[in-house]
Amino acid sequence: MKPLLNRNCWAVILGLFGLVCDQAWSYKILGLFPHPGASHFHFFEPVLKGLAAAGHEVTVVSHFPKDNPPPNYVDIPLEGMKLLSDSVSFELFEYRPAFSHFMEFFMLYDWGKQACDNALNSAAIKQVLESKVQYDLILVEQFNNDCMLGVAHLLNAPFIGLSSCPLMPWHYDRVGNPINPSYIPALFMGYSEKMSFSQRTANFITAQTFKAMYSWFNDNAANAMIKQRFGDGMPDIKDLQKRTSMMFVNQHYSLSGPKPLTPAVIEIGGAHIQEFKELDPELKKLLDTADHGVIYISWGSMIRAETLPEDKRNAILSALGSFKQRVIWKWENETLPNQPSNVYIRKWLPQKEILCHPKVRVFMSHGGLLGSSETAYCGVPVVATPMYGDQYNNAAALEHRGMGVVLPYEQITRDTVYDSLKKALEPATMEKAKQVSYSYRNRPMNPVQTAVWWCEHVVATGGLPLAKSYSTELPWYVYHLLDVNFALHAFNFVYHLCWFWLVKRVCCRGVSAFSEPKVKTN
Repeated sequence: MKPLLNRNCWAVILGLFGLVCDQAWSYKILGLFPHPGASHFHFFEPVLKGLAAAGHEVTVVSHFPKDNPPPNYVDIPLEGMKLLSDSVSFELFEYRPAFSHFMEFFMLYDWGKQACDNALNSAAIKQVLESKVQYDLILVEQFNNDCMLGVAHLLNAPFIGLSSCPLMPWHYDRVGNPINPSYIPALFMGYSEKMSFSQRTANFITAQTFKAMYSWFNDNAANAMIKQRFGDGMPDIKDLQKRTSMMFVNQHYSLSGPKPLTPAVIEIGGAHIQEFKELDPELKKLLDTADHGVIYISWGSMIRAETLPEDKRNAILSALGSFKQRVIWKWENETLPNQPSNVYIRKWLPQKEILCHPKVRVFMSHGGLLGSSETAYCGVPVVATPMYGDQYNNAAALEHRGMGVVLPYEQITRDTVYDSLKKALEPATMEKAKQVSYSYRNRPMNPVQTAVWWCEHVVATGGLPLAKSYSTELPWYVYHLLDVNFALHAFNFVYHLCWFWLVKRVCCRGVSAFSEPKVKTN
């Protein structure tokens, strides 16, 4: 009996030791996501669930509480705002001038102000602040307003910024990341890395203008809101931005293009591609029995496909009817006028499961980043019709890599749709898509594991100070070496001025000007 008792005692001791270790390595993590865009949160949620699965206590303030949250995951829901899902009509895109990207900036600015005003004055933020919980780390979306950095400041915890799109022009400075407009396309521009002279000029102007506009409008609005809510003693929002320990960005070089990144910027593109589910029997049969393959159509969670103008809808349907491929279209209505026999519609479809089905040949898309990431992961060619935001850049990146065709919304006709689909169905386009897929899939760690590791590392290092670039402390004229350039140009000017004076003196007065003057004796 004695040996058995000893074994039981050791088992209890080891169990208690393991429990203590788990608690010691368990961090309290807070997520702040005031933006009501469902597609944004779909990218953030797997990271939050991954942290909870790793044993950390995760508290999430968002508009998207879960019905059955997993262990260690607690929702504090935000209320009072309409969710941005199936809320955009095609009428919005009927007239798009050349300066429409600046109009989109002010749309983002307005959304940001509304979301921040709603969140800062919400019961959810009040509950977080009054709970007096000492959080070890805060995850906060950095999109169109930085007002949640005021909450992070009051909680006195390091924070990581999350971006559901590639780095925006106003993101670079806060983490000391260089931006070179000669080959890094600015948001909304629809350029790839390969730009003409005129495109580089427009790209440079847009990148610098967006940075200035964000500072003038968004930063000033954030300052006003956090000081109104928390008092005049709050730091300036620009100082809070520089405290960003790290940024997790929804990009990967294989899709968005290679960029110089500091250690404080981590690519976790495709983090939302998790947990593939079984297709329902009807949909599975529809895909499995498509002898000539499938064309899949979806314009995302925000745009209502049913609002497509009649002429463009009929042009698309006429082109689709001339292909032998089966077509599956995410369509919000029960009926589709003039529907060809090879076209099938559904109000909702499991997108990543469809895209990774071996029978899918082409994806007709609006170029949203979640869908673009999924098609890069699955290796499916794309016909992209970008509508707004980063969709232009995503579509250009897909085309630049040879796995996509850009079909502008204004140019949709029966012939352009047919030609675009025919190009996407070529074997060479599929081959390029598979090359991108291989690089997109094969990484040292999957994106969620990468994010969890870095979250733990930021906490363990007290905010990751060694990855902080000193460039965030430099004045803009020092960062761009304008003072050094001024000094060198000034020296060059004085140097040449001296030579000019010397040559002028020699040429105009002669060599005698340097000899002793003659004295007239007579």
